[in-house]
Amino acid sequence: MASSTLDIAPLRSLVAVADCGGFHRAAAVLHLTQSAVSQHVRKLEAAVGEPVVRRSGRGVVFTDKGAQLLAHARRILAAHDSAVDDLIAGQERTLILGVTEHGADLILPSITTALRSHLPDWSVRVRFDRNLYLAESVDRGSMDLAVILDGSGLDRANAVGTVRLRWVAARGYKASSIEPLQVVTFTEPCTLRAPMFSALHTLGRQYQIVGESPDLSGLYAGLRSGLGMALLPIIGWLPDGIAPVEAMPAANLATLSVVGRRGLEAGVYAAVEGAAREALSGAAAAIA
Repeated sequence: MASSTLDIAPLRSLVAVADCGGFHRAAAVLHLTQSAVSQHVRKLEAAVGEPVVRRSGRGVVFTDKGAQLLAHARRILAAHDSAVDDLIAGQERTLILGVTEHGADLILPSITTALRSHLPDWSVRVRFDRNLYLAESVDRGSMDLAVILDGSGLDRANAVGTVRLRWVAARGYKASSIEPLQVVTFTEPCTLRAPMFSALHTLGRQYQIVGESPDLSGLYAGLRSGLGMALLPIIGWLPDGIAPVEAMPAANLATLSVVGRRGLEAGVYAAVEGAAREALSGAAAAIA
């Protein structure tokens, strides 16, 4: 063996590669770059003196030595994490969870249940905020993980699911076929503004922004008043008084994703990601 040291971070990356089926997903779970995960695995290969994984199509396959190392890695990490838990026992531990407002009433119950099952001795504190602010908080490490919506819908590989964007307004609202479309939207920064402008451009219609709101409740208030219409992700049922504008076509798909801070336990991320995916599928089935 070239080196007798097996560091915790590379071992955690190795386990994540095994659990996630590849480097790309492991990097997302660990909130690392893919190159960092690859470097961790190479460090382990240098330590044991031979390859531990090989690529197979879009995934990876563990060598015999890799499977042997993986078994040791799981035991080492379990002992390490148990020691950390024992040493900080009695201290109040809080997990900070960020959630987008869109569909939170349908998605959040499943996520909090999964977290309390996975971390029974922890308290969970939920923060609702704009998607960009949630992502920034996770990047800074001031938030453990967040469920965010991306209106561009581009990163579907790392998403728990897709959400249809629809034009909605007060029930019975009629969009003019002659006058400029009256549009209500979120203030900047917002990942839904760009797809809204793109959809309007595709329609070839003139439009006028008649209302802006920093949050979903204010936007719904503007819609209920008959001020105009908005392009929003549809997760589950729309609130009372709000309905799709049938004369307007559906727009592109947005994505719902889970992001975790650097160093977050892979099992916690996986539990939240699975709960979010299941809740989103259930919400879609409920209105199908």
